[in-house]
Amino acid sequence: MAIAFRPVVRGFLIALCLYYSLLTLSYLIFPPTDYPMWEYAGMLVLIGGSAAASGVMHHTSRRACRRIMIELYSLAASAIVLVNVMVVMALHFQAENLIYFILAMPVFATACVSMRSMIPSVVVTVATMMIFISIKVPDMLVQYLFLAMAAGFAAIGMATLMRGTVRRAVHARLEADENRALAEAQTSKAETLAHQARELAEHDSLTGLANRFSFFNAFGTALASNRSGSSVTVLALVDLDGFKPINDTYGHSAGDMLLGSVAKRIKAAVPRRSTVARLGGDEFAILVRRDLLRTSVEQFGRALCEAIGQPYTLDSVTANLTASIGLVECEHGTLSIRQLMERGDYALDQAKKTARGEAILFTPRHEREMQSMGQVDQALRAADLETELQVFLQPQFDLELNRTYGFEALARWNSATLGPVSPEQFIRVAETSGLIRKITQILLRKTLHLVTSWPEHLHVSFNLSGHDLMSPVSVSDILDLVKQSGIDPARIEFEITETAMMSDIDQARRSIERIAALGCRLALDDFGSGYSSFSYLHQLPVSKIKIDRSFVVPLLKDASASKIIQTIINLGRSLDLDCVVEGVESIAELDILKGMHARFIQGYIFGKPMEAKGVLPYLAAEARATDRPAQAAPAKLSIVKRPIRKA
Repeated sequence: MAIAFRPVVRGFLIALCLYYSLLTLSYLIFPPTDYPMWEYAGMLVLIGGSAAASGVMHHTSRRACRRIMIELYSLAASAIVLVNVMVVMALHFQAENLIYFILAMPVFATACVSMRSMIPSVVVTVATMMIFISIKVPDMLVQYLFLAMAAGFAAIGMATLMRGTVRRAVHARLEADENRALAEAQTSKAETLAHQARELAEHDSLTGLANRFSFFNAFGTALASNRSGSSVTVLALVDLDGFKPINDTYGHSAGDMLLGSVAKRIKAAVPRRSTVARLGGDEFAILVRRDLLRTSVEQFGRALCEAIGQPYTLDSVTANLTASIGLVECEHGTLSIRQLMERGDYALDQAKKTARGEAILFTPRHEREMQSMGQVDQALRAADLETELQVFLQPQFDLELNRTYGFEALARWNSATLGPVSPEQFIRVAETSGLIRKITQILLRKTLHLVTSWPEHLHVSFNLSGHDLMSPVSVSDILDLVKQSGIDPARIEFEITETAMMSDIDQARRSIERIAALGCRLALDDFGSGYSSFSYLHQLPVSKIKIDRSFVVPLLKDASASKIIQTIINLGRSLDLDCVVEGVESIAELDILKGMHARFIQGYIFGKPMEAKGVLPYLAAEARATDRPAQAAPAKLSIVKRPIRKA
């Protein structure tokens, strides 16, 4: 409140200073003729009052001070006015000049900061006026007394109204300042929240890397730069191999720590001004300008794999994983982001299938393969699958009983537009396009129909895709078909591969347990080719393992291959698991395996995949060759399962 009066006091003192200065100057230039010379001494008092008023005004307006000081300054200014009036009246009294006392009171009402300084000023002014009247013109005492009383009350009323107005203005100003401060605080908070929202919208909260949204924005900018010819961008898609087992074993907190550590290593391994993003789960993406690389793109990928593949320390645990990377050079072409991501995914898929833990650069050969897969996809969608899909069967031989004990069902597709298409190709396309569930049902239904005409001691092995295992609906369809067939579930074995379970081992386990609960047998296919095959033996209800052909190929040249196969056979016996050796093609290989006491064999040595109509003639020929009825007593059965693939 007092501070609000500073402009008022300043304006009052400015006016006071000007008034007395002009008055003094006029007296000096145009002195009244009736003034004696000694009266000019009064002018010096007026000049002094003016100077004092100016000093007080300057001091009050330029320095910050407390309320009491401002009140004292206003009292001093009031005193100057009163003293000047008194001097004038004392030096040259005229009755009409008594009006100066009356005029001083409104001035005090305006200039005084508070009522406690204004009322004494008015009282002193009235008292001084009455003294002069009683001495100089006593006959006018009553007249001026009423006039002074009226002026005093008028001054008090004016002061009350003015201070009420000032108080309301001050309160409104304070409220406005408070609201402005609150608005500024809210604006600052809103800006902070907006910044946080942008961070969350553009960055991964776990690793601090760019997220999918931010990555694709950066990708679009990079492609625009590519098309202008200023640079070439390299796209790298990174997928962690072995992250899920670590996450499941040590918990999600350890998994989060691991992802954070991987993000830091990737950031440290790429050039500055590169874009590194986490697309989700254990998938990362990198955009880097080729001219910033100090090595070739392939060497950059290998260095990145090496950096990620170093051991990780998670609290007191050391974890190891590898990374598969798909690389694409985004040349000055017209490919869209979607098309480039498809090529990156293809290269990444090749890395995971053929060179886990390595980086593969997308090449023209991969481009041709993708185009071929696109043709397969179109033909597969337009195909009459019930008619065009066929089941071929390859014998599985029991060396102990010297006879065939079952067949593996293998998918064949003779496309009406493309002709014969390899299972590896069309099964992969079917998994991508979502047609695998339909294909599995058709092939399984045809397979079970064939088994109904076989001798009771024969079983069939049917390969399941990883997509089948990941879908509870697909598993239910499979179980329904087995039940509807009327075949003893023990004659049906389903083969699964390690890669079929990699995406979600928990869901795969649930699906396999449902299949085993029906009485079907389970076999782990391509055993030993993966890094964690052994861990599945005690996690899953497996009754058979199939040794991958990659161990049989070097059998005649590499002694270590024999040791590996012998070790796996011995392991199977110790765990009461049947063991099938796949890919046996020569008598020499068979003789070595007999020396290892291998019992179950599958390969061209006993028969290539054949059409369904060739099974019974094959069994009849086998019975004649061994001089044994085709309906001989059943051998010990082992049931297997894995995804449909080419033999």
